[in-house]
Amino acid sequence: METQTKRSNEAQEPGVTPAISITRRAADIPAILLQTGRSDPLNCCAEYKGYRLNAYARPTSSELYAADLVIGRPGFPSRHFRALDHFYDVRQALRYATRWGRIWVDHQLTKNTGTVSRLDNRAQQS
Repeated sequence: METQTKRSNEAQEPGVTPAISITRRAADIPAILLQTGRSDPLNCCAEYKGYRLNAYARPTSSELYAADLVIGRPGFPSRHFRALDHFYDVRQALRYATRWGRIWVDHQLTKNTGTVSRLDNRAQQS
């Protein structure tokens, strides 16, 4: 995975407001898209082994996109993960959040399988 380390070193002049002001409200997303001219989606969904992965690329005040993730499964409360990492590109943030979610699901399934097999072993020994 390629990590981006380039940061904007341009100093802002006092009294000058940035071209894009981000208040992190959902209602501001269309305005951000109009100002930036970006047509990339800021979210995507995927199904993986019975779980629903909702990845979001949330714009931050430092010209980056935070990779957020919501993992849900029918009949269970959803899990929310904010700012897993930060990226300069929306698509990279979405891909990272989705891949991170798949790893989390695999870990949960492995953890639950280990618990069930230990309980089965105890039942057989009794």
